Amino acid sequence: MLSILKVFRPRLPPVNPWRSVSFYSTIKKKKPISAIERFRRSTNHPENEKNILQLLNTNDTNEISKYLKPVTSITISDSINFNKIMDQLNQKNLSHKVIVPDEVIRVKYESKDILVLSNGTIIGWDFNELQLIELLPIFNGSISEKYEFESDEFDYIEIDELPQNAKNNGNSYMVNDIIVIQNESRTKKLYDKIAFSIGISRSTRLSILENSLEDFLKLTKQNSKNLANGLKITTNEKDIIKATGKLFLLRGKLNLYNELIDTPDLYWSEPTLEKIYQLISTSLDINSRISILNRKLDYATEEQRVFLSLVNEKKSTTLEWTIIVLITVEVIFESYKFIFE
Repeated sequence: MLSILKVFRPRLPPVNPWRSVSFYSTIKKKKPISAIERFRRSTNHPENEKNILQLLNTNDTNEISKYLKPVTSITISDSINFNKIMDQLNQKNLSHKVIVPDEVIRVKYESKDILVLSNGTIIGWDFNELQLIELLPIFNGSISEKYEFESDEFDYIEIDELPQNAKNNGNSYMVNDIIVIQNESRTKKLYDKIAFSIGISRSTRLSILENSLEDFLKLTKQNSKNLANGLKITTNEKDIIKATGKLFLLRGKLNLYNELIDTPDLYWSEPTLEKIYQLISTSLDINSRISILNRKLDYATEEQRVFLSLVNEKKSTTLEWTIIVLITVEVIFESYKFIFE
């Protein structure tokens, strides 16, 4: 991100008339919102959009900042039930349309695009984090498992009219982490936004898994400290087995139960969209983060296996001593009978 664009900005007023106070309060407690945000200008693009393209080519960040808009990704759940969310959107009289069946719904809110992804992520184009959080209660009843949400934010510029000899053959692209949305038709622009959105959603979904693993490691760290100090492990076998199960579930969410490590089916027949998807994924270091997270899961799983082995060994030793004591008692009784009978 362009850190030089960050300045103090007062808290924005609510933008959602249907806000659920209890739901919003829960979110606030889980993740306080910083008062430091990027500088934005809400004005429209200048009439001569060649000026913007020239600024992008010269990397004049001070001037470019005047035309930047935010695109915000917030992952709130493991998945979103499209049947339920459609009913909720109808109740709120919000204009919406299924763009990719079972994957993407486009919601129009105050002439802006909100993309609802079935993977539990909400993407707001021209929404900052505070504004998008205000709208989250709309989706509350359609989620399967509510997360302590994670968010990510990019800057973007949308070019309404393509100049002659447009850069990147008139397709959308990125310049220094700035997303440039351009194309010959509105439909293609929308699909470009979807490609960027799904790519950005990988980052917030990964962040949730990374945070879950970090929280898990904090809980199990004490056992390692005990071993290092020559002390016994205080965790019982049942808790260790449960911890191992949580690790397997995390690994499954990363590698098995979603498309985090795969290219979505949408892009198999759309090489341009796949290029956009790969572009944003590279910018967010998705592949390296997945690799690091898998290695951490390997180490954590091996650690739990060692703990379980030690607990089982302790149980085995206790069982062996119990058998020895029983045999000793039996020998004493038999000796007593032999001597006194």
